[in-house]
Amino acid sequence: MFIRPSTLADKAAIGEMAFACYSATLAKHYAADVLKLALPHLSHVPDGLVQCGTYFVAVEGDVIVGACGWTDGPRGAEVRKLAVHPDHLRKGIARGLLAHVHASANDAGHERMSCAASLNAVPFYRALGYTATGWVTIDTGHADAPFDAATMALDLQALHPSYCAA
Repeated sequence: MFIRPSTLADKAAIGEMAFACYSATLAKHYAADVLKLALPHLSHVPDGLVQCGTYFVAVEGDVIVGACGWTDGPRGAEVRKLAVHPDHLRKGIARGLLAHVHASANDAGHERMSCAASLNAVPFYRALGYTATGWVTIDTGHADAPFDAATMALDLQALHPSYCAA
């Protein structure tokens, strides 16, 4: 597996992989009627994100098996659209992508990361050192599809002191 910046040519493959990921992993934590409405929004990756230079794909052979990135947000650097194909879960791909994201954000001058973690992802982020800071309802474009998530944050220096060394 290798990690590289995403390109617009990756957009369809990322969307399909994310849809498969979220369909498989979110079903235990969200109602089926909510997921039916929310999944198209959650798995959509905007052109600007795919082309921003801080969104990355994990590739095995010629297949995109995971994706994740970061953008500047109101709380600093924010993790965006982490997904791993369900056939490739529990192989360290998400951890590898997030390590890449953390290093990229740090290289850009950020000392803190934040994310909106789906209910199933909270233990994963917590294991990486993120702490819960609150709750948010993600806008899915459907009033009938409230998608609750935990807001979480990570001090990059606490994760790896050399990240933020002067």
